[in-house]
Amino acid sequence: MKKLMSTIGILALIVGSGFAQDAATPGKAPHGKYQAMLEDIPNLTDAQREQINEIRESTQKKVQPQREEMKTLRVKMKELKAADNPDQKQINELIDRQASVKAEMMKARTAAELSVRSILTPEQLEVLDQKKKDHLEMRSKRPEDRMKRETK
Repeated sequence: MKKLMSTIGILALIVGSGFAQDAATPGKAPHGKYQAMLEDIPNLTDAQREQINEIRESTQKKVQPQREEMKTLRVKMKELKAADNPDQKQINELIDRQASVKAEMMKARTAAELSVRSILTPEQLEVLDQKKKDHLEMRSKRPEDRMKRETK
């Protein structure tokens, strides 16, 4: 149960961070991993950058209510679990709601990603796809690296 909740929480953070922007430095590039990949794509036109920014901002506005709801649901889950006599039915309903909210957020993020892809040239898409592939390969190696460090 804790593992499931941790996974849901982590995924919610990942989804949210994909479109997060550093509020302390307006006008600077957003720091989300996907956004950082986009910034490194060669030959982005000003029009493409503007469209990407509009897509990102629109998605942020769409998912903000879900992010807030996830925060509320996490707090409620902690309270339910910490109760003297936890109600499994309420906990299960909360888990179902969290999964639903997470799915809504993932759908919005995927729609945004597809919208961004639609404005890129084939050459830019190749660069983006390679960056994503490299990123996924790096992430897949992380558990191995942790295991090596723990055995030393």
